[in-house]
Amino acid sequence: MEQGQCAKELVSIIVPVYNVAPYIRKCIESIQRQTYQKIEIIVVDDGSVDCSGEICEDMAMHDSRIKMIRQENAGVVTARCRGVEGADGKYIMFIDGDDWIEPAMVEVLLNEIVSSDLVTSGVYYQEAMNRTVERYDGFREGRYRGEGQMDELLKSMLYDADLECVQRLTPWGVNKIFRSELVREIYKGLDSDITFAEDSVFLYKYLLHCQSVSIIHQCYYHYRYRPESAMHAVNRRMLMDINKVYLALEPDFRKHRMGESLLYQLQRWVMIMSCRAINSHMGFCSQAHVPEYIADAGGLQDKKIILYGAGKVGQDTYSQLRRFHYQVILWVDKNYCFYQEKGLPVVSPDEIFDKDYDAVMIAVKEQEMANTIRTELCDRGISDSVVLWNQPIRVFD
Repeated sequence: MEQGQCAKELVSIIVPVYNVAPYIRKCIESIQRQTYQKIEIIVVDDGSVDCSGEICEDMAMHDSRIKMIRQENAGVVTARCRGVEGADGKYIMFIDGDDWIEPAMVEVLLNEIVSSDLVTSGVYYQEAMNRTVERYDGFREGRYRGEGQMDELLKSMLYDADLECVQRLTPWGVNKIFRSELVREIYKGLDSDITFAEDSVFLYKYLLHCQSVSIIHQCYYHYRYRPESAMHAVNRRMLMDINKVYLALEPDFRKHRMGESLLYQLQRWVMIMSCRAINSHMGFCSQAHVPEYIADAGGLQDKKIILYGAGKVGQDTYSQLRRFHYQVILWVDKNYCFYQEKGLPVVSPDEIFDKDYDAVMIAVKEQEMANTIRTELCDRGISDSVVLWNQPIRVFD
């Protein structure tokens, strides 16, 4: 199909809605304002107890492209499945009711999927109220087609051993466009009881059937941070939820031609996500912290230490230093406001200059980042001899 012909195709945009009254109007309006207008907006009200459904009903009265589906609260998988069943478009997109999209998103992704089975793009991801980052797939931009190029994606989409990262392919369904017939096939067998990483389960099952994938790094989707959402709440069942994801994907992975690689990636994902669940999501006490990284703090036992870095390496390092009674007099990071919102005692690097210390220990994974921090500190008058960095050791490798 030529690019110009895509204007003839209907795109179904499915919006599951549950108690998002403050946000749903902006979400739907962003869809209505798309530069590509041959769309249907399928709103599935999943038993909202606020006025979300009424807002959507009112908007539907003024736009015939909006279709309303009402159901008792059954979760996002069931809501999306209902939307898929009611979709008439050749292509399907998913938008969450508290998020919004850029005006060109549908048009850009549609122009790509005429030659692909899946198109994936970037996300403006709000990590905290005052911090938004761009996230996109960790593969080069372009179209991957044929067994060889598809294997390039599949061999590290869930876990990349060389880069030591999980979910190199963004695990969301909302920044992508799909072919309807394949979406329907996947949703027929999807377990509605999955409430964690449900996007990932659907996406990875879908990818196993793809002959071609297009990757775009440009961001079109805006993810909204909501501290009150279930995603940020304590989940004492998270290990069980992770196991449900494993059980949902394991049979499909095992049967695939790349089964050995896919199963290894899935098992590594389970290990890493279980560690993160214990550390951050299950309400465990700090003494139960499971480190992902071990830091080399040799020779610093009697020193006054400033720790620089509060990411995963920094958090593990801080925990280890405190546990073994090292003198951590200050913990700093440029993004200190972000970490303070998470309850961590992190402050601005500017406070280094008001302290008496023996060493500044840089706690980051990449040497390039460590060198950048070292240069910035030295440029501000800190002696290079007191700035220390050693490659942290990944526990699971």
